[in-house]
Amino acid sequence: MIAQAVGMTKAGLYHHISGKQDLLYQILNHAMDELDRIVTAPPVRLIEDPEERLRQLMRLQIQGEISHGLAFVVLFSEINHLAPAQQKEIRGRIKEHHALIRETLRELAEGERLRNLDVNIATMHIMNAMTGVARWKYQDFASDEENLVHETVAYTMAALLKPEP
Repeated sequence: MIAQAVGMTKAGLYHHISGKQDLLYQILNHAMDELDRIVTAPPVRLIEDPEERLRQLMRLQIQGEISHGLAFVVLFSEINHLAPAQQKEIRGRIKEHHALIRETLRELAEGERLRNLDVNIATMHIMNAMTGVARWKYQDFASDEENLVHETVAYTMAALLKPEP
């Protein structure tokens, strides 16, 4: 089925991969490469204002999840099917992404712009919000992509930030 979907024979596919586990690893690694390229690349990291950095990070990740299919979202739940070394590598890459969000939240807290929140829990809520939106898009959720991204970022930021005086 996969070989047919990519226009190859099964033998041709197995020439490039060593088995199903390796295929899953290659897909997850590719998803992380795309996440790095689209979301955590230097342009986002270089945004000085932590609020704007977080907005852009969320916007880009949600757009990437929607435009690149659900590999960012669905397949990560299958990480336990990888070999231990592969799990460690993928989990390490995910932790780097979480660290960027946590670091940004800490900067907001230091600037007294973040509500009194645990940044670790807030990071996981942000991740769940972003990945959840991609799932909605594929369930025929009645909203255009741009509105879905805008509203999710606005809702999440409103939950995180102190109201302006």
